[in-house]
Amino acid sequence: MCDSAVPPEKGRLLRAELVYRPRFRPALWPARYAVGSWAFTLHRIAGVTIAVYGTAHIIVISLARQGEVFDRVMRLFQTPPFLVAELLLIAAILYHGLNGFRIILFDLGIGIGAQKRLFWGLMALGIILFLVLAAVATPYILGRPLG
Repeated sequence: MCDSAVPPEKGRLLRAELVYRPRFRPALWPARYAVGSWAFTLHRIAGVTIAVYGTAHIIVISLARQGEVFDRVMRLFQTPPFLVAELLLIAAILYHGLNGFRIILFDLGIGIGAQKRLFWGLMALGIILFLVLAAVATPYILGRPLG
């Protein structure tokens, strides 16, 4: 017989209650992100990257009136570090475009039940496209002259 006023079945702890849960759980902690959260965050980062590149591109093109300065900047942009950065830009554009396409499909009511599969399928397509573009760009990165 139990001496407690609480019946034994109500006094037992559930297994889920025994799991340690820290009090401080930051919302931006990457380990807590699900696939959708990563997709959202990376979409924003890629968008900002593309916007910064677009701004820099407009500034560089505005230097075209100053012939010698423009030529020096263009020679700098043809060095391997900048060509690798352009590959990263291509990756950002592919990701942003394919994930944007996925979001448009959801807005149209297509693929809502298969969000993860659609995400990973489009990312696989993006990786394949990136590898093809990287294979084309690699000779230039390794020193083959442009143009």
